[in-house]
Amino acid sequence: MKSKIYFHQLVCRLIEFMKIDHMLQRIIWPLCGTLLFESLYLISLSIAPFSKYRLIFFAVLGLIVGDRAKKKNESNINKKRISELRNDFPYFAENLALCITAGLSPAFAVSAILESDLSNPKEKILFTELNRLLSEINEGKSVTQALDGLAKRIDLPEIYRFVDVMIVTMERGTPLAEILRQQAFDLREDQRRAFLDLGSKAEVKMMVPVVFLILPVSILFALWPSLYQLNQMSSF
Repeated sequence: MKSKIYFHQLVCRLIEFMKIDHMLQRIIWPLCGTLLFESLYLISLSIAPFSKYRLIFFAVLGLIVGDRAKKKNESNINKKRISELRNDFPYFAENLALCITAGLSPAFAVSAILESDLSNPKEKILFTELNRLLSEINEGKSVTQALDGLAKRIDLPEIYRFVDVMIVTMERGTPLAEILRQQAFDLREDQRRAFLDLGSKAEVKMMVPVVFLILPVSILFALWPSLYQLNQMSSF
């Protein structure tokens, strides 16, 4: 029990450190961009005289590029986070429905899912958030308040919907197991449709090199002998 409480406290401290780290990145990325472009300017001094206007221009350009690189990096991290959450949450919903059907309370069900997972839950964003949820419950928050905080932190429509249905069901006192099974089935259907959409987009992207590269080259190879013969005949 002490090890669980220690791990929950460690998760909370890690989240606070990530907030501080985010503030540092807003400074570090533009600074690195400025240093990079100023280094390029110093290298260019071997072929061009010194100019304070060019020095300022390279500094401003480095700030802009560094800020854009930071935003691009954050966008890629956010996309990876959303993809991981959407892949893991249906698994969690199905296991939560099974645990609730077996008679466990929501808090004990979440704890059982974290303990029974064969992979490393510390490396998964969803399981980190679930550990934070358990720590909030242990600190005295109600299950509905902790679930609402989980949905706000994750901030995905399907998870909002799942948590809202779960909270309403718990407040009304209706059986939770059947509702959770239906919600888990809906999440799996949403995931299947997302995979189908991803596959259709991949097919369209694969058509681009075929239409604009392979097909023109094939037509050129097919017509080249005839064009060459016509050119030879016209020269006579």
